[in-house]
Amino acid sequence: MKDTIYYVGGSKGGVGKSMVSLALVQYLIDRYGDTKTIHLIETDESNPDVGRVYKDKENVLVTNVILDENQKGWILMGETIEQSRNSLFVINSAARSNMGIKKNGRNFAAVLQSGKIPYDLVTLWPMNRQRDSITLLEDFLKYITFGHVYPIRNCYFGEPDAFVLYAKRVGECKFLRSCITDTLDFPALSDIIADAFYTGGKTIPETIDTLSAFAGQSFLSWRSDVYNMFDATGEFTESHTNGDATGTDGK
Repeated sequence: MKDTIYYVGGSKGGVGKSMVSLALVQYLIDRYGDTKTIHLIETDESNPDVGRVYKDKENVLVTNVILDENQKGWILMGETIEQSRNSLFVINSAARSNMGIKKNGRNFAAVLQSGKIPYDLVTLWPMNRQRDSITLLEDFLKYITFGHVYPIRNCYFGEPDAFVLYAKRVGECKFLRSCITDTLDFPALSDIIADAFYTGGKTIPETIDTLSAFAGQSFLSWRSDVYNMFDATGEFTESHTNGDATGTDGK
């Protein structure tokens, strides 16, 4: 599999960024942990919850970086990626990351586009049903013009057909349609299990060991659904190839 950077965006709190990042890191460990280095870039300074879960774990490297308007963090992250080989990176973005993207995103995309850092970029964009989830994605896509982009309807906030504002905006915006590779649906997780998982500060396997039999089986089923969602993208196969898939039509 080609070395890849998986950017988990959203640009605001409460959309499920941490949950997607936690599930993605575990998926990469389970699928590629024997052959690839899994490297988490934790950018959330105020609540680095994903970094705390995987800190000191044998199968994951964790680097804490602040990706704000200042170039320092972006340079540090770029050097970390540039010096790595045979690695898969997960960037867990912070809320209000849009200003850092506005200031530094074009340079980040340009370096990847040039091949100077030979990594693919896959953006996963968890959303709730509010309008700003969509407008923040559009703002992001003005600066990150490289890679594949997957908006994720977080079904904790309702079934996919309840995301009517998103569907309406995609239907009327040629620019947005040209940038999206596909739309994904992240399965809802029971509050009881989510609380044990998210607030417990443990990985998915560690959390399963703390749950009752039925809750543990429900969590396993949820994990299977999440893994199937990742599999369905085709981004996690040996045939995955590099390229600018966001397009420029309508920009």
